[in-house]
Amino acid sequence: MIGVFDSGSGGLTILKALRNALPDQDFMYFGDHRNAPYGHRDNDQIVELTRAGVKTLMDRGCSLVILACNTAAAVALRSLQQQWLEDQYPGNRILGVLVPMVEAITGQPWMADAAPDGSRRDRILLFATSKTVSSGAYCEEITKRAPNVDLIQKACPGLVDAIEGGAGKRPLRGLIEGYISEMNTADASAAVLGCTHFPLVEKYFRTALPTSVKILSQPNIVAASLASYLQRRPHFAEGGTGSITLLTSGDPTTTNEISQRFLDPKLAFVSA
Repeated sequence: MIGVFDSGSGGLTILKALRNALPDQDFMYFGDHRNAPYGHRDNDQIVELTRAGVKTLMDRGCSLVILACNTAAAVALRSLQQQWLEDQYPGNRILGVLVPMVEAITGQPWMADAAPDGSRRDRILLFATSKTVSSGAYCEEITKRAPNVDLIQKACPGLVDAIEGGAGKRPLRGLIEGYISEMNTADASAAVLGCTHFPLVEKYFRTALPTSVKILSQPNIVAASLASYLQRRPHFAEGGTGSITLLTSGDPTTTNEISQRFLDPKLAFVSA
């Protein structure tokens, strides 16, 4: 069984793409709705909460866990991989959503040397939580691999809360149009929705951005990356039946509306 962790419901966008790409694989999703969102928390809190979430999944039999949260991946992934995982769960693995996106933006494998800095500049827009932006993770990794890419970041405070809170079309569209109005989108070739909640409102980003700007689909990119990873490490995918389990640290009755609207009306959260 493969675990998928998010601070709330945004990771359901990743889970849906994973399910479509790997229909025979078993997945267990854990949404830490009680402590969501993570974007306003300090780094130590994010590491602690992410570690607890991964532990919840691994204690239930997940030997591989995907951090389907850009904030958790940007702030906590390296620490958990280097200072905690091998001691507590030897042989298990944690992957994040940031790595596949950086590879897609730069066209460079994660471990590859930087590509030559050609004369053509490429402007990419990144919309993310304040914590993901302030971490500098995307900028650092993209600059190392593709010096010709100019990453223009925009923090989107309040958007995750609005999505999790079930805000309607008008306030969501107003928030997104406001973020984009504060940016220079001229000559941008693509936009990254660098929070797994944001694909839930992708249509509002699409309407507000110039038609020439391509939106990179993080869920589909992550799903393709995991499928490739499992081809190289098939022992993490053995014995699947296509089952989906949804766990929450919060109240299942308040989280089921989102899961049933965006993932599958037949699936329901249960308390972790």
